[in-house]
This record gives sequence, C-alpha cells and structure tokens, in this order.
Amino acid sequence: MKNYIALIIIIFFVKCAFSQSISKSLFLVVDRQTDTIIQHNENSNVKIKYYHVNKSKNWNLGLRHINSPNNFQNNFRYLLPKEMVSELERKGNLEDIKPFMIKLNNYNNKEVSQFFSKHYSYYYEYLQKGRKKTYKRYNIFIIFKSDLEKTFVPCYEMTLLKSRITEI
Repeated sequence: MKNYIALIIIIFFVKCAFSQSISKSLFLVVDRQTDTIIQHNENSNVKIKYYHVNKSKNWNLGLRHINSPNNFQNNFRYLLPKEMVSELERKGNLEDIKPFMIKLNNYNNKEVSQFFSKHYSYYYEYLQKGRKKTYKRYNIFIIFKSDLEKTFVPCYEMTLLKSRITEI
C-alpha cells in the first residue's frame, strides 16, 4: 500500500514539473534598431506588430501584441527574472527573430501552420457575459534586445496570424 501511495506522489510531482515546462514556449529577440517592428502609441489596441512574408511559398505571418482595457482576449506582458532568460537560451526556447524566420522559409503554408500548432499552441478558456468561450493561443513572446540586461525582462505575448498571400 505504501508503494502505491509513493507512486501516486511521484506521478503527481512529475506531472507538476512537466506542466510548468517552458518547452512549448518560444521567445523571439527583436532588435529595435535593425528589425522591422512596429510599435503603436498608447491609444492603439495593437501595441507591437511584426510581419514576415514568404512570397515564393505564398504565405505570410503576423505577430501582434494586443491589449485593450475592455478586451477579453488580451495578450499578456510578463516580467521574467534575468536569470530565466539564460535558462530559456540554454533550453533552445530563445531565438533571434531573423534567423528563426529564415528557417521558416523552407516550409509551405500548411507546414508553417502545423509547426506552430504542434510546438507552441494551446486552447484558452474564459467567461464572457456568463458564457464559456475557447480560442487557440500561442506561447510566442517578443523580448526586446535592449531589455535583456534588465533585472526583470519584459516579454510580450503575441497573437499569431497566418495567411496566404494569394488564394489558390
């Protein structure tokens, strides 16, 4: 009986450890000086935008950080301890945005969708006017290169929008 209780406790702790895993998160480092990032003023709901276009494979994607006081589907802004950033890099979850997008250029539209769904997606549930709603979100974050040396590094959750350039 004691063995069963010990086994249940071990399984519980293993489950907790994996549920806190950052392996399904992608942190993209953006340089304000060299990367094409669009930042809007405080009155706009879309605070940060980044676009990548692959004309040869007929797809594009957009990353947006959206935050509005009365919006139920806001993106979050987290403050990570500086030490966590080096851990993200060590585990392969922190990448510069340009080389990452260049790797994606090898994929067609369907493969890009599958890649992001497989590695970085989850379903978010929330209540809106007493009704349960669900939508797909992605564990994709932007970190500005200029913020990497701060004690607490701001990272911005991004909404991923994928589409074709021209319909087939």
